[in-house]
Amino acid sequence: MITVLVLAFFGGLLLSMPVVFALALGCAAALLWQGRLPGTIVPQQIIAAIDSAPLLAIPLFILFGELVSRGSIGTRLVALCEALVGWIRGGLAHANVLASIFFGGISGAATADTVAVGSVMIPEMKRRGYPAGFSAVVTCTSSVIGNLIPPSIDLIIFAWLTGTPVDRLFAAGLAPGVLIGFALMAISYAICRRNGYGAPLGFSALLLGKRLGEAGPTLLLPLIILGGIFTGIFTVTESAAIAFVYGLALTFVVYRDLPLSALGGLLRDSVVSIGSIMFLLATAKVFGWILTVERVPQNLTAFLTTHMPSPELFSINVILVSLLAGCFLTPATALIILTPILHPIAMAMGFDPLHFGILLLSSLALGHVTPPVGLTLFIASGLSGEPIDRLMRPLLPFLLALIVAVLIIAYVPAVTLTLPEMLWGTGR
Repeated sequence: MITVLVLAFFGGLLLSMPVVFALALGCAAALLWQGRLPGTIVPQQIIAAIDSAPLLAIPLFILFGELVSRGSIGTRLVALCEALVGWIRGGLAHANVLASIFFGGISGAATADTVAVGSVMIPEMKRRGYPAGFSAVVTCTSSVIGNLIPPSIDLIIFAWLTGTPVDRLFAAGLAPGVLIGFALMAISYAICRRNGYGAPLGFSALLLGKRLGEAGPTLLLPLIILGGIFTGIFTVTESAAIAFVYGLALTFVVYRDLPLSALGGLLRDSVVSIGSIMFLLATAKVFGWILTVERVPQNLTAFLTTHMPSPELFSINVILVSLLAGCFLTPATALIILTPILHPIAMAMGFDPLHFGILLLSSLALGHVTPPVGLTLFIASGLSGEPIDRLMRPLLPFLLALIVAVLIIAYVPAVTLTLPEMLWGTGR
């Protein structure tokens, strides 16, 4: 049954089917081959999979991300970041990374980050003499921070799949996300210094104060979202609803970026994204259910704990499998498929669920910048006008920096666990 499941799934991919339909094909073929369960089990499982209150946070954050990317929230954040770090060599590159950290704490999606930050930063970096390829690579690699900085949609998906408390996952993702940001800033500084990119500008406290005033209401967003969750005032789903309402007020009332007539188009485009993501979640959940029924995770756990008992070696394998999966699947799709398989093994080996979750998510986030499926890489290529093949060489040092950061996350658990332990103690 598992052989039929896997062959049908990859057969669908080879026929250029969308991943969600290839998953559905694999599930239907496996159940038909097995013959003991009725065909109606697939739609029943699909409906049951998304009948979850915590998952309501995902469409709400997608709505909010669409709202943010269309208004001036992103441009105000970018201007503030430039005022903060523009005095360093390669200041615009650092501002690009810093904006991704701020934006990750607002939108929860790497692709939304790439569009919102890249549409502002890439043209400006090119205008100031940065090569187009370098500008695109800084943008697409820094966007992966959005997979870890809360309120990350991928963190919500992992929490839904494993039963891990989402508020603790949010806390666990903060330091690793900042670590990746510092790694990218370090490599940006080295490249800019060596090649003479981005002469530093003078620091202006007056300009910084002006930019803080302009972006002040926007900076309240992560405080509202994370502060409310960490203090227990409201749930993740409630925080998503509050963020969306606050974003509506900022965009249409305070900043007046969009006319009210634009709201219909915003909702329409958001519904398309929401529908595709929720259908993917539901179908992949059926895929994982079949694997569990056939005891694939249990059998793999028994095999690996016997023949590969070292957690350190298992961590390397998680990173390698994630890199391979990222070449063919989007990070969210790979997360849904791999989590039911790898999570039981990690728990049997004694991993902290928060540490494993962040390790898996940070490893899969590299798939955003690895061809042929790298979503942020393609978006940045379109924004910069540089073809993908000309981005490969400037991408390599940044990809190496990302891999080093992931290795630190893997082998220094304190990076992930310190903040959750400070907030909630050491209990799982």
